[in-house]
Amino acid sequence: MKIKNLKQEGNTITFNVKDADTTLLNALRRTILSEIPVMAIETVTFYNNTSILSDELLAHRLGLVPLITDPKLFNNPPDCSCKGKGCGKCTLKITLKAEGPKTVYSSELQPADKETKPVYENMPLVKLTAGQQIDLEAIAHLGQAKDHTKWQAGLASYEEKEDGSYDMQIETYSQLSVKTLLEQAFNTFEEKLKQLKEELK
Repeated sequence: MKIKNLKQEGNTITFNVKDADTTLLNALRRTILSEIPVMAIETVTFYNNTSILSDELLAHRLGLVPLITDPKLFNNPPDCSCKGKGCGKCTLKITLKAEGPKTVYSSELQPADKETKPVYENMPLVKLTAGQQIDLEAIAHLGQAKDHTKWQAGLASYEEKEDGSYDMQIETYSQLSVKTLLEQAFNTFEEKLKQLKEELK
């Protein structure tokens, strides 16, 4: 396999691959699309919500807020010592309190871990009129897009050229840097190959 024309522009990496099998490229693409863990809100407890949005709708909107965090600081819930019950090693508490009149933005979310923050601070969550209030506590954890699209870390695609090589493009949704996304994809793919070899034995 030969890689050339490697370029990075913002959240995107592009490169040309020669002497590579499409099954390998597609496996890498699928890994990026569905198996890279990132943080997202999973459950929300409402103490007060007098906004125009129902609890369910506002919780769904919160779940789609992409969060920047260091995945190395948290365990995947199924692999955690708490067996997925939820503890400080695998979950992150996020609170939100607001009172109208105002538009509530993602920047007002208060994660317990100061290294974690929304990718976009100006995402509108809900508009409150005078007297309307929100008081909630959310729990976020690492997850994969194969379980829900809110945990999707990025996109990947490739195109075959006339000379038989492939132009590949990888883009992150900014929860991770594009380099970290690519490194994790290769690591995940390598680990799956090791597991397959063990099974074959």
